[in-house]
Amino acid sequence: MAKSTAIITMNEPCSAVNIRYPYKTQEVRDLAWACFSPPLLNLEQTGVSAPGIGTCVLPLTEPRQAWLAQLDQNAAPLITHLAQQPTHRLGIYFEQLWHFFLQQDPEVELVAHNLPIRHQGRTVGEFDCLYYCHRRKCHVHLELAVKYFLRLPRTKVSDIPSALSDWVGPDNRDRLDLKLEQLLKRQILLGDHCAAQHTLRDLNILNLTKEIALKGYLFQAPAPATAANAAGPRGYNADCRLNPWVPIDQVHRHCNGLDAMTYMILPKMKWLSPACCGHTADTMAKEALQAHSAEHFSRDSYPLMIAALDEAGNESSRFFLTPSTWPEINN
Repeated sequence: MAKSTAIITMNEPCSAVNIRYPYKTQEVRDLAWACFSPPLLNLEQTGVSAPGIGTCVLPLTEPRQAWLAQLDQNAAPLITHLAQQPTHRLGIYFEQLWHFFLQQDPEVELVAHNLPIRHQGRTVGEFDCLYYCHRRKCHVHLELAVKYFLRLPRTKVSDIPSALSDWVGPDNRDRLDLKLEQLLKRQILLGDHCAAQHTLRDLNILNLTKEIALKGYLFQAPAPATAANAAGPRGYNADCRLNPWVPIDQVHRHCNGLDAMTYMILPKMKWLSPACCGHTADTMAKEALQAHSAEHFSRDSYPLMIAALDEAGNESSRFFLTPSTWPEINN
């Protein structure tokens, strides 16, 4: 196998700010990002996590880099895998990428995925993934989530760090604190349920290591510059870039401050790995971006994900573009 040209090594911190995924195939770039990008949060530092629940951090070893490079040369196995369950839901696509990795990687063995547990005629939960880790010699219950949260704006300058509840989804219906509660207090504890233990015994699993792979991006609110405003929520992983969200009436000023040649509005299924689109009809200058976005918000309040692109068409940064009234328009 040829060695990957990815700018990711195990001798340097894996920072999402400087990681590049140079694979020509979108699905391979997404696979690399889904499995090997830094976790969004250090769960043990959030104040929500309990002992025994770990953050899934997989090393991108040289054999794994070589595997990704080879897959980029012939992505048919991955494409075929994804075609077995076509989806327009980003979370399901994210899970499918993980399933493929767990099926292919020689260090692990996928036992089951999306395994429902029923008790007294109702479904009490579902195991996202159960796999055996040969290196650690243990079975792992892995819960998967990919999330995007925007920090609610403050009405005045404050040096108080943001709370987990200050971070909401683009549609203002999801919230970081509620998602963490769901992951850490319910989903990852499924193996402790009596009905789940019967299923686990049938699979010859006596003990489970509990891990969560929470990936995604956070977007900072426009606010006066203070140390608190520049920081993420409690437990935020500094290896992940803290991106901005920008009201439409500030987009021209924001773009003037970027070192970008063109921009691209990313469809939701391309929200995972950094964009690498070259010079295509989908890219636009900042004036066209402003006009297109204004037309979008005249009929729809859902924020737009924007990739700022360098001369080669590679993403240099990204931001959410929102209506000027966000989030009130969605309340």
